[in-house]
Amino acid sequence: MTGFGTILFLVGIGVLIYGLISFRKKKWPRRKTQIVIISSILAIFIGSAIVPSEKEEASTEKPKQEEKTKKVTVEPLLKAEKTFKTTDDGAIVVEGKTNPGAEVTLDFIDNPDATATADEDGKFSLRVNELDRAQDAVLSITIDGKTKEQTLSLEMSPGYTKKLADKAEAERVAAEKAEAERVERERVAAEEKRIADEKAAAEKRAADAKADAEKAAAEKKAAEAKRAEAKRSAPKPDTSNKQGEMVYITATGKKYHYDQNCRGLNNSNGETAVTIAEAKSRNLSLCKFEQ
Repeated sequence: MTGFGTILFLVGIGVLIYGLISFRKKKWPRRKTQIVIISSILAIFIGSAIVPSEKEEASTEKPKQEEKTKKVTVEPLLKAEKTFKTTDDGAIVVEGKTNPGAEVTLDFIDNPDATATADEDGKFSLRVNELDRAQDAVLSITIDGKTKEQTLSLEMSPGYTKKLADKAEAERVAAEKAEAERVERERVAAEEKRIADEKAAAEKRAADAKADAEKAAAEKKAAEAKRAEAKRSAPKPDTSNKQGEMVYITATGKKYHYDQNCRGLNNSNGETAVTIAEAKSRNLSLCKFEQ
């Protein structure tokens, strides 16, 4: 775009030429021509003074414009190895170089992302303290809204692989031990319960048997008491009876009985009615309970 000084300079030259031509053709009076010429010379002088400053200003603005344009068109730079290995403690450090001030991100599949900002030399370093398995991760850098990515292979060192295997084995052994202890506790508890149940059942059977025995004894005692009461209330047998009077004997007993309900017959398997004469002929004597 043309500056004001350049325009003023060109107008002054034009007016000067026009004034000289007019003076030569005697169209203007001498005094008017002198004013026009002097004004034109001043315009040319002022325009000449302004033009260099405008050029200087234009020259200083141009680099700024070029610098601004260059900044907008910065392309992301990414330099890093494609494979990284952990230490024997499981830590892994990813290093590389990119644009100064660029945002750097290491994107894992199942681990939290690691982030950093490149220093003034463009160097960056990302650290992950514990990597649980070998996997791929995406390293990306972002600057001025532009992003560049690179896929990295993260591997386990032999020492850390063994350490993880030992840890897994220790956890497996501990789990098996805990399970065995749990099973043993359940077995002991079940055995204790079985013994307690059997003891309780035996005690119940013993208590029931004792109750039954006590009941039977009580019933027997009541029956004996009843028979005794009946015997006491029964009339005494007349021992002067005739020899043909009937009495009761057992097959093996040594006594004869007038009363078939006599206590002496409680354990008899059966009685036989015979005459008293026949009983005496067998050398049997009267039962002591009837004497």
